[in-house]
Amino acid sequence: MALNRKMGIPSFDMTGKTVLITGGSQGIGFGIAAAFAAYGANVAITARTVSKVEDAANDLNENYCKGGRAIAIPADSSKPEDIQMVIDKTVEAFGEINIFINNAGISGKTAKILSDGCDAANFDKVIGTNLRGMFLFDQAVARQMVKQNETNGKKGGKIINIASVGGLIGGPGVVAYGASKAGALSLTRTFANEMARENITVNAVCPGYVVTSLNEDVFIDKETGGFTKVYELSAKNTAVRRLGTIEEVAGPVLAMASDCFNYMTGTYLLLDGGQTIGR
Repeated sequence: MALNRKMGIPSFDMTGKTVLITGGSQGIGFGIAAAFAAYGANVAITARTVSKVEDAANDLNENYCKGGRAIAIPADSSKPEDIQMVIDKTVEAFGEINIFINNAGISGKTAKILSDGCDAANFDKVIGTNLRGMFLFDQAVARQMVKQNETNGKKGGKIINIASVGGLIGGPGVVAYGASKAGALSLTRTFANEMARENITVNAVCPGYVVTSLNEDVFIDKETGGFTKVYELSAKNTAVRRLGTIEEVAGPVLAMASDCFNYMTGTYLLLDGGQTIGR
């Protein structure tokens, strides 16, 4: 008899699960939130600007939620007291946190290393938000998931850090951003190692060029609706000769949080259109 003749089929259904997403009011973060909402999850999104995060939650509830609901929790993801407040409010609303998407981040100033614009203040700000903030939030959520394990029989959880292809290649003018995302990958591996026996997987996603509401002015010509020269030059750096979409990040993140990826931890998924394999 074949060992695998009788198999369970992995499910993408998120009904009854709770996902917490930082930086969830716009761009990739909102796209990820919409995907989870559409597959039945309860969604808690957090971001700094009150009006933006509340508007995003309303949008999720009106247009995307299928069985679950969305809540907005305004907060600064770099502050420990805000982080704990977000966790407490999420648990108060939904009972537990099953999935955490650590997406909040900034790009900082673009400046080459020997220029006056590449200063310690900018470096500290980017590292503080992208790496220190990621560490603090991952740590706090991991503690909550371990606490939940005490009552639910090591049900575990999933933590997914949004890193970047910038953490793998050294692009000009983005030394702080690249360093923060490279650090995020190392952080992911260490967390994965320590959390494995708690049935908590920790992985990362590394998007390449993605068009979002935050950068569309750079990539899309407002007058013609066509692509700008910046878009065309960026697309030439990918094997597929185009930039990615929010949906092309949200889908893989949803899959990683599903049962399909229960055996993967301590690694990253590269979503770069072939930017790192040569042009």
